[in-house]
Amino acid sequence: MIPFYIFAWVASIGYALEVVVIKLVNKHLSANLWVFNFLWNFLVLILIFPFAIANHATVPEHWFNLAMAAMLYAVAGITYVINLSRLDVSVFAPLFNFRTAFAVILAAIFLHERLSLEHLFLITVIFLGGFFVSYEENFSFKSFFNKNIFYTLLMMVVIALEAIFTNKSVNELGFWTASLWIALIAQTLLLLTWQKFGKDFKKIGSKEFGATLLGAATGVIGVLASNKAFSENVGISAAIISLPISMIIAFLFSVFAPQLLEKHTFKVYLVRFSAAAIMIIAALRLN
Repeated sequence: MIPFYIFAWVASIGYALEVVVIKLVNKHLSANLWVFNFLWNFLVLILIFPFAIANHATVPEHWFNLAMAAMLYAVAGITYVINLSRLDVSVFAPLFNFRTAFAVILAAIFLHERLSLEHLFLITVIFLGGFFVSYEENFSFKSFFNKNIFYTLLMMVVIALEAIFTNKSVNELGFWTASLWIALIAQTLLLLTWQKFGKDFKKIGSKEFGATLLGAATGVIGVLASNKAFSENVGISAAIISLPISMIIAFLFSVFAPQLLEKHTFKVYLVRFSAAAIMIIAALRLN
């Protein structure tokens, strides 16, 4: 049997590639984020469907945890695309360590797990790391205390909650049934955003579609692997999946193709990577 942490690592790599592809598509190919989000989630559903059917996914018998996971998945997807479009990949990716901090806090609130002084210290370290991971050439307090960072942190709370309800849903229904119906219900909910992109949907070009399909494929790998990991362990899986592999990819882009993704001085990346490393260590110890 493959251990859960292998799935967590596969999810981490899949999500890293997904982040980079989404950023590239939204920066160079897609004029409407809502079009991209709907198409991206639809392709994820299409790619999941045959695997779920082949593995005997059925009609759910329990709906509450499933519905909560799907709703949070839909909200997280919308905020994910919007926040990523506004932040550098090398800032956005390390902020996923906040998901670990929020998961521990939520576990203490809803699952009555013990929150020790060490936990509080490590959570504080993660917050301080988040401050420095947003470092820019003209560094100021506004680099971290701005609405884009705030909205991204709210997204991490949503994702942490999603992980909890996904864990419960998978344990109730089985991995493939939960994965299929979470994606299906979420896609249905996204129809409510049709007025924001309906008129632009038919304008999707072949390049945008192909790139979005690539992003969806890496996303499917991430979603399925993370759901499998979360079904066995939430805390350690969240820490591994939060590793900012996409940050390394962003740095390589800044060196070899700065016009495509982002470009900063070596000093900026040194501070961001150092802060990210501290956040990762704190997140791992937090688990």
